[in-house]
Amino acid sequence: MEKFKIKPETTLKMFEILGGMWIAGCVKAAAELNIADFLAEGPKTISQLAKVTYSNENQLYRIMRALSSVGIFTETGNKTFILNELGATMQSGVPGTVKDFILANLTEHFPGFMELTYSVQTGKVPFEYVHGMNLWEYYKKNPELGNNFGRGMTGLSNMELDGIIKNYNFSPYKTIVDVGGGNGIMMYTILNSAPESSGIIFDESYVTETTAGCIPENLKNRCSVAVGSFFEKVPEGADLYTMKWIIHDWNDDECIRILKVCYNAMPKGAKLLIIDAMIPDDSQNKPHIGKLLDIVMMACITGRERTLSEFREIIEKSGLTFNRLIDIGTEAKSIIECEKI
Repeated sequence: MEKFKIKPETTLKMFEILGGMWIAGCVKAAAELNIADFLAEGPKTISQLAKVTYSNENQLYRIMRALSSVGIFTETGNKTFILNELGATMQSGVPGTVKDFILANLTEHFPGFMELTYSVQTGKVPFEYVHGMNLWEYYKKNPELGNNFGRGMTGLSNMELDGIIKNYNFSPYKTIVDVGGGNGIMMYTILNSAPESSGIIFDESYVTETTAGCIPENLKNRCSVAVGSFFEKVPEGADLYTMKWIIHDWNDDECIRILKVCYNAMPKGAKLLIIDAMIPDDSQNKPHIGKLLDIVMMACITGRERTLSEFREIIEKSGLTFNRLIDIGTEAKSIIECEKI
């Protein structure tokens, strides 16, 4: 067995990695206290922040000092803090916010990350072990947390929607179905880029009940919702089907089942876009956001992030034909175009 002499600087590096958990705790506190929203009004002393957040001034300062040390908010003289670009991502209700995603990951999701050994030894899902039900059942029973998770997904969408629109031409398609389309943010973006197209946002009833009332006025004559389960049936006869961050939620057998349902609904020549992270097949020992997102999948659901060869395998087993891989400028998402031949 090869033995390494552990150097102090190596120990420090591991210590810094562990520090990510400690900073995450501070990030959660800042999100829960709406710190970014208050700083968006202008610089504030720690006394002012403590007053508006009903916090202990000394304890809050320790949180804010730690966050500022890693570039989240900026501390100036006299214990005064200002909002910076990174801290601004925790504002409420702004395009690109990650506040809701932070709260989901560090609240209901977090216990699952502490039980990864359970997953490794049993092949089962830590979230289910901790909560006694799967993620989707949990959100149905806790709709406020489910709504927060949906907002979190919307916030993350902003980092790739521009890349999707710039790198894929939706104009040729008369009817587009977004399978598992949630609150419709991607469909609205697509339809605004393709003025002759119409769209259907397909999801379960507890999702579409809200979505139906949120369709923008300028799209109401071209956009509608449809209710159902993509394990059973999706709207038939569209020219294009899209699935963003859907396939990665499920294991291979479940994915093949979903894709076969789509295949059965598609006319010949129709296309389907899988929009997910794609881990390069030759990325051994190289950093890639998909490798970290894959741990989120392991902790919370039955799904996984995949390499292109793994995607091609489930696509072919569903009856679809792989056409091409389209880079949209972010590791968090790529477009995999499939077709019913």
